[in-house]
Amino acid sequence: MKAELAQLIALQNADTNIRTLQAEIESIPERRAEIEKEFDQRAFEIRGLEEQRDAAFHERARLEKEIFDQKQRAERADRNLMAAKKPDEYTAAIREADAARKQISAFETQVLEQMEASETAENQLKERAPEVEKLRADMEARFKAFDEQVKTQQKQVEMARAERERLMNELPKAISAMYKRIAARIRDGVAMAEARNGACTACYMALRPQIMADVRRGDEVITCDNCNRILYYAPERNAHPVGV
Repeated sequence: MKAELAQLIALQNADTNIRTLQAEIESIPERRAEIEKEFDQRAFEIRGLEEQRDAAFHERARLEKEIFDQKQRAERADRNLMAAKKPDEYTAAIREADAARKQISAFETQVLEQMEASETAENQLKERAPEVEKLRADMEARFKAFDEQVKTQQKQVEMARAERERLMNELPKAISAMYKRIAARIRDGVAMAEARNGACTACYMALRPQIMADVRRGDEVITCDNCNRILYYAPERNAHPVGV
């Protein structure tokens, strides 16, 4: 029976290891998002400069289209001026041409402002290019290490499951069935509990002296009267009081 108890402890360790590794694997998207968030926070100012540059570029393109439209308007007004036969037609054409040329002048000033804004942002980006590259390199290195860690954990899960299967197959069916039943019923899935200093370390309930003595002998499977976990005794830890 002592050998079977040792197998049960090994089985519990395998199950605990599997749950821990599985939880880490399931948190992969969240952990990866944290790395990306950290990169975004560090690159916030740089992204701001990129947005300024791009916004200036798009605004310049819009203004240049406005200039083109106003030039078309001015040319149309000039044609109307040449064809005018009445004073009011002549006056209207002159006003239209002047308004178009004023708009063109205003838009050209704004184009120069956007060109300057774009150039300023681009120069600052060039100055900070080494910083950007370092940030990207750091993030890629962290992702690579993260991916390697995930692969290792997945292999560890496979190994732990194989070991668990081996242990379950070696245990007598009645004992393996008991273990499964207890593990399924308990919220944390921990079916084993160490008996130490006269108490169950899972629920902290004091054990009757006879129960403690029987657990120490290890001749049979004994469960805690309170939490129903399978009790086991670890001499090396029980040699010292709790907290020592």
